[in-house]
Amino acid sequence: MRKRKEKKFNKLNVINILNLIFPPTCGFCGEVNTNFLCNKCKNKYQELKISNINDYSNVPVFFEEHYYAFKYQDEIRKLIIKYKFEEHSYLYKTFSVFILQDKIFTEKFINKYDVIISVPIHNKRMKTRGYNQSKLIAKEIAINCGKEYYDNVIIKSKNIAPQSTLDMLERVKNIKEAFSIGKNSEKISGKNVALFDDIFTTGSTVNECAKILKKIGANNVGIFTLAKDWCIKNYQVKS
Repeated sequence: MRKRKEKKFNKLNVINILNLIFPPTCGFCGEVNTNFLCNKCKNKYQELKISNINDYSNVPVFFEEHYYAFKYQDEIRKLIIKYKFEEHSYLYKTFSVFILQDKIFTEKFINKYDVIISVPIHNKRMKTRGYNQSKLIAKEIAINCGKEYYDNVIIKSKNIAPQSTLDMLERVKNIKEAFSIGKNSEKISGKNVALFDDIFTTGSTVNECAKILKKIGANNVGIFTLAKDWCIKNYQVKS
């Protein structure tokens, strides 16, 4: 018992020392802020927020609804590109705060779901990028919402061309059978699953993941993303 207390004490000391040396900052402007989002940036980006939930229950796809916080354009687009492609992994804290402070998300979306998972990336992409941008946010939100987060429910088994380089129909073909069942698949059987991805463009990626989730026994599947892109018309087919 004493050793456990000592370990916990030592861990807390390390965290406190690190916070003194590297204090938490707003991910957008760099100002020291324990909430990772300063009031100035919160007000600035709050104006760009268009959080909404789209109902897909009567559409031939494998998920029931989609929550998103922003439109994928202008400043938000630049920040997501930095986060995803330019090694600004620390932005996951700030993006998570934006979603967690949204009443539409907390009161009308996430409380319907038992577990949270994220869209996986291929091992080769993981080695080059160093992190899964969707996993970082999904885990942070799961912790703060008191939800279980499961890894390896779905795996990215095919290293395909980036979806962002393809048009609408190419995306659907490209993503087909790119994912497969992971070793923790049994954990979501009979449960309502919230699946996170960073951007919703055509919906083909999340639809392919939702297809597998339904196959392995998930009840309802809800999608939540940072942003929704209106540049390409949303296109989903049940296949």
